[in-house]
Amino acid sequence: MEKNIQLLTYRVNQLDFKFNEGIKPGTKFNINPKIECKIGRKDKTLFVNLSVKINDDISSPVPFNIFASLFATFVVKNEADQNVFASEAMDVLYPFLRAAVASITANCNIPAYVLPFIEPSSLGKNGAEIKGENLN
Repeated sequence: MEKNIQLLTYRVNQLDFKFNEGIKPGTKFNINPKIECKIGRKDKTLFVNLSVKINDDISSPVPFNIFASLFATFVVKNEADQNVFASEAMDVLYPFLRAAVASITANCNIPAYVLPFIEPSSLGKNGAEIKGENLN
């Protein structure tokens, strides 16, 4: 199946890591990453900001706080719905986001945390959020 968008370039815009001190050994963690995909469009250019946030919550402690953000530019080859664009952008960008998070945790001398696999069609559900706007 041919994609409606084609990646031109991407970069990591922000990568923040903070170890949460005071976590007791043996603590069980339930990490729920919050994923957000923001899309902007101008003519045939699609701008995508894909980010993940893992942060400490009193009700559910985590061993670290992370914020990672990727920015990408795509060219629109075929017209489609914004959700289709978001799904296709996630197909392309999410592996890079997973790699960045796994790399930063491993380089901080803790077991690498790998973001869970997400089916792009599940965007808008399970903590994944889509936001979009046209840039004129």
